[in-house]
Amino acid sequence: MLSRRNFLKASSTLAVALIGGLYFTRKTKINAKHILCSASHDKLAVSLSLPKGISQLELKVNNLTFNGRRMDLEGKHWQILADKLDSLTTYQLKLLSGDEVIDNPWPLRTLPNPGSDIDKLSIMAFTCAGGSDGFSVSGKQFFKPFAFRQRMFDEGLAQNPDLAIAIGDHVYFDLRRESSPPVGRNNKFIKFFVGGLLKLRYGSFDRKVSAKSKQNERVLKKIGNEQIADLYGTKFRSIPTYFIADDHDYFENDDAEEELVTFPADDFSRDAFKTMADLYYPPMIDTSSGKLGRKNGSIRYGKLFEALMADCAGDMTLGGDKAGLVSTLTEKTLIKRFKKSKAKHLAFVPSHPLGYTAGKWREWYPDVVATEGETGTVANELLSEKTFGSLTVEATKYLWQSGWFLQHQRLLSALSNRPGSRFMLSGDIHAIAVSSIKESSGNNLPKPVKSILVGPVSSSTGTWPSAARGIVAAKPNFLEADEIVPVTEENGFVIMNIDSNSAVIKMNFCGGHDPQKGDDGSIRRTFEFEV
Repeated sequence: MLSRRNFLKASSTLAVALIGGLYFTRKTKINAKHILCSASHDKLAVSLSLPKGISQLELKVNNLTFNGRRMDLEGKHWQILADKLDSLTTYQLKLLSGDEVIDNPWPLRTLPNPGSDIDKLSIMAFTCAGGSDGFSVSGKQFFKPFAFRQRMFDEGLAQNPDLAIAIGDHVYFDLRRESSPPVGRNNKFIKFFVGGLLKLRYGSFDRKVSAKSKQNERVLKKIGNEQIADLYGTKFRSIPTYFIADDHDYFENDDAEEELVTFPADDFSRDAFKTMADLYYPPMIDTSSGKLGRKNGSIRYGKLFEALMADCAGDMTLGGDKAGLVSTLTEKTLIKRFKKSKAKHLAFVPSHPLGYTAGKWREWYPDVVATEGETGTVANELLSEKTFGSLTVEATKYLWQSGWFLQHQRLLSALSNRPGSRFMLSGDIHAIAVSSIKESSGNNLPKPVKSILVGPVSSSTGTWPSAARGIVAAKPNFLEADEIVPVTEENGFVIMNIDSNSAVIKMNFCGGHDPQKGDDGSIRRTFEFEV
């Protein structure tokens, strides 16, 4: 029989539960436009955007509470950093704003301690996911529809990766001035339509003021709401994801012509990149130093794996033999880690690849697209009206810097000398490929280094090198390399399955070269190899 004391106690407990339940049900819910997260062994970072502005935001990490930081003028964009957490622990995350619940709770796991023994790791990597939803001009589709890209994301996430690495060109909006759209600057028809459509769709920057100004923030949000928030949504929120920047993330294509040289990035381009990153991307937590960054960083996953990520656009310099695609400090840091890392497997992840050329200006290599017999100085414009040729070093690439190749030699040599497993992952060139570099400009490497083009997500008929430059990306003239996977103009991604004995790379080919073939972003075929 229930005693009076126990009856009152039970009644009190039930009342509290009911009141708590009624309070919870009274809370309104806001569905986030996007949530992206990153992690280290003792930190979790969350970046999100909302359909309406709020004045405060709290992140509940199990029983811990962390305050959000507003990143925009309207209170729609927030970042939260949760620190002093336990390593390799799955936490339940919940977002609250006063009486409002933000989306649904979700799990997210910290990385293992850098000194711990780990048995296995799976990583998804891809490149060039940006661009407007199915953007087409004059019969050319420049970017795949979101449905195609999201099907690719779903295919990758279905393989249960522990991490994701997004390598460069997260957004496309290159419009330094009204007369300079991103492609076809010398093709009046394409120039008119591309420039006009971009301005109509997103607006125009005022480069004389801060990227954080009301007008510029409005333009950045129009770009990011579509190309990041609408594309990613909350698909990746339980997968720590690391965004590495490349040229388009500074709102420029890497062009060098007499009328316009887009890099080194000017103050506005740098400001615009950082502002966009703060609005949409999770902070890059350097898991070696614990510092937050945007351009360069590392992922340490116990003693098993280390990735060293480098932005090859934001700190690019001119200056002949002294020039570099990464800064002198970044180069020194990379080479030091190549030598000192104790990880069983090490990946160098530059935003622009070693081992391949598409004749672009900002490349490690002097190869340029020229017609047969053409000599002198050549500048290649995207979708220009000139007759396309082939890759050569007989002509001189306009404003190409010899220091870029010298830096390439130092980095490649140091990586080759690294004991144990080492390989490179990169993107930018809109293709899938794998090669094993054996020799560079007469210098035999102590051990071959595999270079992996991880595969683009959004490329279509107007953005393959064969369409934009008249050639398919290829091995540079100064290299000797074995071809493992030939350069293939398809969308795709890689899954790396790593354990203490091996690193197996699975290339996933998803098609999309020709919209008329009806590819939907699902995996068409795969190829596996061990690095």
